[in-house]
Amino acid sequence: MTTAKEAKLEEFPVFARHMGVWEGTYTRFDTKTGKILDRHRSRLTCKILEDGTYWQQNEYFWEDGRTEVKQFPGEFREGALRFDNERLRGEAYEVDANTIFLFWQNKNEPNTRYSEIITLESDNHRCRVWQHFENGEFTKITVIDERKIA
Repeated sequence: MTTAKEAKLEEFPVFARHMGVWEGTYTRFDTKTGKILDRHRSRLTCKILEDGTYWQQNEYFWEDGRTEVKQFPGEFREGALRFDNERLRGEAYEVDANTIFLFWQNKNEPNTRYSEIITLESDNHRCRVWQHFENGEFTKITVIDERKIA
């Protein structure tokens, strides 16, 4: 008998390839000036739990010693990975064999929305790009280059 976790891994093969631990660097740019606004290292852990739900933990590390940890539970339904928690609401879709498209909105910033494309270059290398929109204006872009370590 197939478990809930196995069923989700089979139903969402691109998401399945993203499961594991990824380390990389986030670099955020101002779209008007090209200036780097922020750069920090990251470690993301992505899992499908035994009950078939999605769980992600992001750890961020800045050179000045600051750290931050965020968790993102999600649910696979109606052909998408859906997030709806106290921080954000969004949806992610498999586009092709290597690509996921995600859009979300931070609930504390109602005039801000994000679009993200995640491309698996190989099974252990992925690139992500966020587009930031504030009050209908394209203001920032974040480029994330990651390697799978586990």
